[in-house]
Amino acid sequence: MKIGLRTIKTGIAVTLSMIVAQFMGIESPFFAVVAAIIVMQPTVSDSWIKGVERTLGTLVGAVVGTIFAVLAPSNPLLAGIGIIILIIIMNKLKWGESITIAGVVFIGIFLNDEGGHITYAIHRMFDTAIGIIVAVIVNYTIYPPTYDVKVVDEINIITKNTLKYNIEILDSLLQYKKANIETLDMQIQKIETELAQSEKFLEMQKKEEAVNVYGGVRHKEMFITLSLAKEVLQHMQNMQYILEQGIGSEVIKLIEEDISKVKDNLNTLKKKENQICEVYRNNSINLNYIIQDIKIAKKNLKNNENINKFQTDEVVKMLVFLYNLEETLLKFNMIISS
Repeated sequence: MKIGLRTIKTGIAVTLSMIVAQFMGIESPFFAVVAAIIVMQPTVSDSWIKGVERTLGTLVGAVVGTIFAVLAPSNPLLAGIGIIILIIIMNKLKWGESITIAGVVFIGIFLNDEGGHITYAIHRMFDTAIGIIVAVIVNYTIYPPTYDVKVVDEINIITKNTLKYNIEILDSLLQYKKANIETLDMQIQKIETELAQSEKFLEMQKKEEAVNVYGGVRHKEMFITLSLAKEVLQHMQNMQYILEQGIGSEVIKLIEEDISKVKDNLNTLKKKENQICEVYRNNSINLNYIIQDIKIAKKNLKNNENINKFQTDEVVKMLVFLYNLEETLLKFNMIISS
């Protein structure tokens, strides 16, 4: 079982919170530890947001708890009424995310039977501040989240699967038969899954950039790349749909040599996929020569002297297939050249 960095950092934050609390003479580090656990989030920005929420909840819970504790400490009826009022206040202030911690602080103060409720409330707020500060510092300084790296890794996988898909669909086309739908669907599903994961990481990276956390590739660059990847996916789905409908073998034969050349060139590239499918590396690979071959194939099909012998819809399907193939490789070229 793999132990995640967030798990380890939570443990570190708890330990440091207890050490700081003991150093400062705090008898019970309970609130500091709870704050550290809650505030440790997947991103530094989320840790900061949780810290603010925790502080607001603690403040309101302490104030309301102190008022009710002064009136009648540990009274069951007032405890319920106090919680209701506290929740109403938090909702009115639109601090709903902080209701739980506000309630915990309220109960902690309300049930305190040692007296000095105001002093106790101030101490609890101080305890909480320790946990918040420790958790944010730990999350920021110890292996801070690098979601830009995760996005780039996912994009690299997408580019490899895109290259593989285009070779497979051209192979199906040249065999004069309908596509192996199951195989092509699996490739499409992989790319869709990777795109979804990339967008999830990208959203987290956007949050991190708001607090200037480490990162080599900026959110805007990766957003553009993923937008291109989604367009590529749409073009590949278009090609697959056309192939599912079937294209007349006689029409394919008119430009068989051109299509074979494109496929062969893609196969050559696949042998160097680890080099060409690494984005943001100033890649010198350019697919314009392959894109030009597709344009030649379209031109040869349109100008073929026997074109009028075939059904118009078959010719149109072939042209639409080539258009989507051209757009796929054009945008794919932009991705790997970024």
